[in-house]
Amino acid sequence: MIRQLVYRSRASAQMSQVDLDKVTSDSLPFNLNNDVTGILLFDGEYFFQVLEGESNLIAGLYEHIQKDPRHGNIVKITDNAIHQRDFGDWALRTIKLDQKSGAYWLPSDLSLHRDSRIFGLLNGFASGKWRMCLSNKDLKALRASVVQDEINIAAYAQSDIQFAFQPIVDTHKGVIVSYEALLRSNDGRFPEDVLDSFHGSEKYQFDLNSKAIAVAQGAQILRPDQALAINLCPGAITHCPDITNYLLGLASDNNLKPQQLILEVTESEIIEEGALFFDAIENLRSRGIRVALDDFGAGYAGLSLLADFLPDKIKLDRRITTNIHENGPRQAIFEAVFEFANSMGIPLIVEGVETMDEWLWLQHAGAQRFQGYLFARPKLNGVEKLNFVVSGINKAVNVRRVG
Repeated sequence: MIRQLVYRSRASAQMSQVDLDKVTSDSLPFNLNNDVTGILLFDGEYFFQVLEGESNLIAGLYEHIQKDPRHGNIVKITDNAIHQRDFGDWALRTIKLDQKSGAYWLPSDLSLHRDSRIFGLLNGFASGKWRMCLSNKDLKALRASVVQDEINIAAYAQSDIQFAFQPIVDTHKGVIVSYEALLRSNDGRFPEDVLDSFHGSEKYQFDLNSKAIAVAQGAQILRPDQALAINLCPGAITHCPDITNYLLGLASDNNLKPQQLILEVTESEIIEEGALFFDAIENLRSRGIRVALDDFGAGYAGLSLLADFLPDKIKLDRRITTNIHENGPRQAIFEAVFEFANSMGIPLIVEGVETMDEWLWLQHAGAQRFQGYLFARPKLNGVEKLNFVVSGINKAVNVRRVG
């Protein structure tokens, strides 16, 4: 099987024409001996390379390329099987772009279909796409600080379940904006396992009852300017004939304002609901309770759900976040969702941030609110100590930190 792999990277230092020629001369013998074809573009700062060849060979070659000290900030843009090569006549063609290069630029001796993916990618790079790295100067000047002491609260008395709390941080403002309450059972089961042990109306009633514990415990953690996010099955919302007053009652009993409650519902669950669910959501909003679309990107509804639902907050699923700094398709998805959220005035929260590399890319792309192990893990009956302090970074590549 023939594969075509496309990546973008950034030169580690200024490169002369002699340096660029050496990149070519270093690569050509291997490519010729192993039937690897492709093209390498360089604009004075960024590389953009297409590799074509047998699947296992291309995978191993890419691993080798990633270790080359002459570049960093490597992002895999595409990696897929192809029917035929686009660069079958070239073991490696290296082209240096100049300032005259722009959209719809191609070498005169290269013919590609204008509706092909590789045509769009080549011209996208020539016109400025895929250039998204913090400069060394910016990295050294980078500052961020979110600090919070550990918080411990008493376990909820005579209960088989408790809640763990994880902060959502705004690294731009340097504050914790809210906490998510996460269900935990005394026997160590995950929330999905706990809920799946109930069926029908019994499941929904348990889900509703558990929120009384979540709000009671969460109220002991919150400051007046912070909110508590609770997860609730859409079926539980429609199961309760007066869900609005029920949740308002929980808030009032624990001296919280309605605006301090955020109801999280998942994309995959919403698409199964009808008018009764959406009417209940409108009623909740009319009384001050906000609604967040959780795990966006994990389900199948996609952008059409955003257009119809317009949540108060969007939480981008961790499957989009993981290794986003080196994954072109995930970066493109983030940019689309971020642009939509900005256009509609909806705060975007990025879930599952676990490494400094991920955070660096996301915050440079515009994200401000984050949730993940890089900052704090969920803590049973309390909040883990948070000490996220960035005071200049000398190197963006291969920096790792897990909170």
